[in-house]
Amino acid sequence: MFKSDTTIQVNSNFHTIAGKSVVDRADARYREYRKKWEDWPVHFSHGDFPLHLDIEPTNTCNLRCPFCATTYNKYKQGFMKETTWKKILDECGKNNLYSLKFTYRGEPLLHPDLSKMVRYAKDVGVMDVYFNTNAVKLGEPVIRELIDAGLDRISISFEGNSKEVYEKYRVGASFDHVVKNIELLRDIKKELGAEKPLVRIQTVLVPELQGHEQEYATFWKSRSDEVAYLDMKDEMENPDHRGIIDYWACPQLFQRMTITWEGTILPCVHDIYEWMSLGKIETTTIKEAWNSAAEQNYRERHKAGKAHEIPACDRCPLRENEIDKIHGGK
Repeated sequence: MFKSDTTIQVNSNFHTIAGKSVVDRADARYREYRKKWEDWPVHFSHGDFPLHLDIEPTNTCNLRCPFCATTYNKYKQGFMKETTWKKILDECGKNNLYSLKFTYRGEPLLHPDLSKMVRYAKDVGVMDVYFNTNAVKLGEPVIRELIDAGLDRISISFEGNSKEVYEKYRVGASFDHVVKNIELLRDIKKELGAEKPLVRIQTVLVPELQGHEQEYATFWKSRSDEVAYLDMKDEMENPDHRGIIDYWACPQLFQRMTITWEGTILPCVHDIYEWMSLGKIETTTIKEAWNSAAEQNYRERHKAGKAHEIPACDRCPLRENEIDKIHGGK
């Protein structure tokens, strides 16, 4: 049962400003996947297996960005074991998973086996394999390994197009070094005649970039396939919006799941405290978690406009942003 005016919007916090979207592809199976990505949330349907998984190779990071939840929240840190990621990927292959991203809270290039993970995911048949990165560790050997492994796309997070703005927000990184890494990726692809990985350069829309999006796009469009920005969210405690009742439902509950480096299965990418755990991959399959009573309860509460009753959703920065936009704020 749900209110007829429950609002659910897909990808509303993401904006392409130059180039062609890396998810705009012609092949039939990919188009099938993106149609389900759009349609399942709108119709509150979810199939028997997620469309996409976010897998966390590690929750450690080499930067301390002030807008990122990883900077503020302290939790046990570590790296996903090979037995864990192989178990996950084997199930993905058996269930014809469309897409996965090797990213959650940390920097995936810190995991020494990332290229092996990518290759294994492609070998079991996952159509779209990618990850988000700050690109600090994106040197030549890594680039060649990832291309050889079959990486489909890569999203590089880069705030601004000047040293001043970038190094203010990407604390611990060098503007010149990372720009050079991104250009190296472009040049090696050209050298090899490789179409993939498709490259998206993206930024959180920090205050210095508001009104200057096209300048950002102009700087980056020759170095990438797509330039984009994401709405800035408050990743701290968010006490200002707790308890707000609104008929907004989260699309992620109908599209995707997240698995942490320790194997904890979560229903979305915003439950950084792991309050909504659906079990551990060692004892619970992805399919079981996706179809569990707990997951269905989360979906039903969102559909009924009762997301505020779920503690993780009540403090979720995405929910805060989306409700504010619906009511004329951001």
